[in-house]
Amino acid sequence: MKFWRDKSLKQWGVYILMLMTILFVAEYFAVHHTIQRLNESERKIDYARSIQVKNQEIALQAQQFINGRKDLAAPLAADLEQQDHELQTLAKGGRMDGTDFFLTPLSRLPRITYDNLYPYWTRYKTGVHTLLTESETITLKATVAAPVDSLAAAAPEASSTAEGNPKYLQAKADFEAQWISVSHWYDKLIKDLEDEIASRQQAVLSWFAFFLLADVLLLGGLFYAFNRFVLSPIKRLEDNTANHAHTRDLPGNEIGQLSQRINQTIENLKDATDFVTAIGEGKLDMDYRQTLDSAYTQGKNKLADSLIEMQAKLRAMNDEERKRQWANEGLAKFVDILRSSNDNLTTLGDRVIAALVQYTRSNQGGLYLLNEDDANDKHLQLTALFAFDVKKFEQQKIKLGEGILGQTFLEKETTYLSEVPEEYIRITSGLGDAPPKSILMVPLKVDTQVYGIIELASFNSFLPHEIAFVEKLSESIASTLASVTAAQKNRNLIEQFKEQTEVMRSQEEEMRQNMEEMQATQEEVSRKEKNYLARIAELEAQPKSTANRAEIEALEAAWRKKEQEYRQEAEALQSKLTHSPKADDWELAVAVEQALQVNLKALQITQEELDRKTAR
Repeated sequence: MKFWRDKSLKQWGVYILMLMTILFVAEYFAVHHTIQRLNESERKIDYARSIQVKNQEIALQAQQFINGRKDLAAPLAADLEQQDHELQTLAKGGRMDGTDFFLTPLSRLPRITYDNLYPYWTRYKTGVHTLLTESETITLKATVAAPVDSLAAAAPEASSTAEGNPKYLQAKADFEAQWISVSHWYDKLIKDLEDEIASRQQAVLSWFAFFLLADVLLLGGLFYAFNRFVLSPIKRLEDNTANHAHTRDLPGNEIGQLSQRINQTIENLKDATDFVTAIGEGKLDMDYRQTLDSAYTQGKNKLADSLIEMQAKLRAMNDEERKRQWANEGLAKFVDILRSSNDNLTTLGDRVIAALVQYTRSNQGGLYLLNEDDANDKHLQLTALFAFDVKKFEQQKIKLGEGILGQTFLEKETTYLSEVPEEYIRITSGLGDAPPKSILMVPLKVDTQVYGIIELASFNSFLPHEIAFVEKLSESIASTLASVTAAQKNRNLIEQFKEQTEVMRSQEEEMRQNMEEMQATQEEVSRKEKNYLARIAELEAQPKSTANRAEIEALEAAWRKKEQEYRQEAEALQSKLTHSPKADDWELAVAVEQALQVNLKALQITQEELDRKTAR
């Protein structure tokens, strides 16, 4: 039993296939043989019936021969020989005339009947041959003696008489009885053959029933074996898998191998569940191999590989989130500092550099701002220096492009030094001094405008997220510096505006006086314009003369002089308005200037009129 238990399902399938093949082949040959025998029996009975029919034809022809059809003698003799040959073929077997079929010898019971039939047939055939070969009558010859009183001696006379042929008559008398006997035995032979057919038909049915029963038993056995060795283990495996339990003691076939893999999968799922639970609890540093599966090998357990990869990604995301939170908290902290100290650059620089050194765990930091007081001497001014939690301040001025710091300003890009020259800078404390391990220089810029440089020095390396934080913070610091610088410039402009306003107020009265004079002048011009026009009209009404021309020329000269005066006053006022800032107090002056322009235009029109009159 153990031999069969440990066989694989594939081997079971091969054995079952071989068994069913053998069984089906045996069934086929058995049924085929039985059907062949049945067909052969049917051919025999058909053959026997054809012989019986021919026997009846022979009897009919013999009767016709007896009745006078002497021409049937030859065909009848041939039919007798053919009938005898067919009976021999039926009994001993042989090829059926005119076909490709072969008959086997008769079986036991038909053979017995045939053995009884054949003597009757032989006598019947002999009787028919007698009828064919013997005549109906025979002639008898007799000798007659001469009379005594005959004068001469004479030979005795011969006489003949016809009598019925006893052989012929006997054959004729026995013909009908023999034919009936032969027909009777033919019927019995056919009956035996029919019984044989019925027996063989029953044998076919019996074989079918036997094979059907055998197939049912075989299928039942196969179902039992399939249920025991396949379905039951699979059901057990299914139930245990649904309950996440291991399945033991299964055969060593494919199902047993499958159960082992499912057991391993269940174990992997349990490990994965514990691993995911630990990750959900925040234990992102848990080692899968050391904690859960010491036999874990990368690439063999795809689920574990995916979970470990997920853990690495979550750890990276957690680190990124921690860095992002650190940066956001720092930005929020510095926003408060920038908001509370946005009115004084010195205070702002001190607080920013102190907080930045502490927040980035640096050891020293400096804030350099662009000094543009002298357009010919732009430089970076050290505004604040902080080291070891103590504010230090030293006067230091760096020209643009000088050293690494100056180059950073011009390039407008972050500079990170991980290998600091020995004498570049030293961080000092009460116990001594030492060069830093790394230096970070970040320009304070808004768009392309740079306002200064932040420099940090540390005994540790700056991480990428710390550098990114300082760069982002530098934008806020630069914006605040720009705002503070703009505010200071605005305050200076306001002071200048106040001073200019006082000057303008002092000039306002003068402008008012000038305006009054201009108004008076305008009135005078208007009055004289009317007089000139009236005079021109009078002159036009008078005949032309040299005196009138002289008077007109005098008027033109007066107009040119007055026009020149107005033009000079307008240009002077225009120049003064151009170089003075426009404000509400200057609106009146602008109005005066416009009035002068109008008067000047009026004078030009008058001059044109005078020219026209002169031309006449």
